[in-house]
Amino acid sequence: MELLDRLRSHYAQLGIEAYLLGGFIRDTLLQRAPYDIDLAVSGDTAEQAHGIADAMGGTVVVLDEARGIYRVAAITPDDGRWTVDIATLQGDIEADLKRRDFTIDALAVPLTDTGVPSSEWPIIDPTGGLKDMASKTLRLTGPDALTDDPLRLIRAVRIAVQTGFDIETDTADAVHEQVRLLSSVSPERVREELLTILSLPGVWRSVTLLDTLGLMDEVLPELIPARGVDQPKEHHWDVFEHSLHCADFVEQVLDPEFRENDPAGKHIPWSPWLTEYFDEEYADGHTRATYLKLAALLHDVAKPETRAVQPDGRVRFLGHPVKGAATSKKILKRFRASSKATEAIRVMVDQHLRPSQLAQKGEMPTSRAVYRYYRDVGDVAVDTLYLCMADYLAARGPDLDLEDWARHCGRMRFTLQEKRVQEAPERQQRLLTGHDLMAIFNLSPGPELQPILDMVQEAHAAGEANTKEEALAMVSRSLDKEPNATEVQHV
Repeated sequence: MELLDRLRSHYAQLGIEAYLLGGFIRDTLLQRAPYDIDLAVSGDTAEQAHGIADAMGGTVVVLDEARGIYRVAAITPDDGRWTVDIATLQGDIEADLKRRDFTIDALAVPLTDTGVPSSEWPIIDPTGGLKDMASKTLRLTGPDALTDDPLRLIRAVRIAVQTGFDIETDTADAVHEQVRLLSSVSPERVREELLTILSLPGVWRSVTLLDTLGLMDEVLPELIPARGVDQPKEHHWDVFEHSLHCADFVEQVLDPEFRENDPAGKHIPWSPWLTEYFDEEYADGHTRATYLKLAALLHDVAKPETRAVQPDGRVRFLGHPVKGAATSKKILKRFRASSKATEAIRVMVDQHLRPSQLAQKGEMPTSRAVYRYYRDVGDVAVDTLYLCMADYLAARGPDLDLEDWARHCGRMRFTLQEKRVQEAPERQQRLLTGHDLMAIFNLSPGPELQPILDMVQEAHAAGEANTKEEALAMVSRSLDKEPNATEVQHV
């Protein structure tokens, strides 16, 4: 791995004692491509993190300033997306490893000794991690492992899902018994673990493990009131289970194997550019796909508080997208997420029903409806289309009607295709300017011009006004005012 070579050279030049730890060694031994590097180092970790970011290109994320834990995240041509977590070495390396979380992560190799094949690495293993790897078991290093760093409570889920290992019974019991310790962990660290968990394949196992171990109550307590809240007959699961299944279906609609082989998956609209789109690093070092799974978990978070039974006996959740958006924003702020990530989740939750409401059942959306959708939903409009599809699948579950699903996907496909049409260069050109409006219709400068320009742009994008003459005629009808013929000649 090019990155490991560069880090070895970087630390050799600094003359700083550094050890490669845990996950990278574990994944290498399991013959899995490792992308996350953990280092235990002597010296100033903050300074070293910024030094690595400057030398190799990347962004520094503060995970726990008090403990001196930092992350450098970046994408490079050789290694793709990677992260380096840097922590202060606690005593000698064996003592440091015994204080770590799980035996399979309590492995170390001096960074200077990683320049040989991994089969020849001199692995330091004071807690029996290699034996647990052989039995595919996730086990705490000792009785104080969780109290020493309660983030390990949620990290147990991440590592279990990453490795496919089973959490040893005593370890699972300890997590469940001490789950409330997680409240003492910095929100940034909890956020990073949660988003990393959601980024991994197998999100269904992830979210159900979080719930089974009692961690969901601490990480996303806002979801807990949804447990047992029943829904209309169109829904197969209650609100809580529906939310978990929705995250799982996000993973499936983005999965090429599901789209190619599953009868429902074959109807999902897809284009090659979408693969790169959802893999794009969007905010705080995480991809659009990861945030889409989080939005799926939160999209119905306000259903319990908005649930009402109508006189006809029908259960309704009026206003739950708006209230859910406000709750989601509070959650992201609690996690101290960036404003970009916070706004993305807020908008997706607020607009998650919008794609299915662009047209009456059995009809296709109009070009104007599509234009307004992309205008209003903005940066996450495409993401929200796929959230809507996952939501549909999670509502019907095993009761899915393939014909109705195919029609739903057809509307989503049209909305995606129409976006491309409306983004064509000829549809993006401005037919009129504010100066044109003032000159031709004798209007005064001011904010009153913008709605007129927006009206023209919407009509142009929808293919209803394709020339300046057509645009002028539209404005004339709107203002009930004839254009100045002399000025029209100069436009």
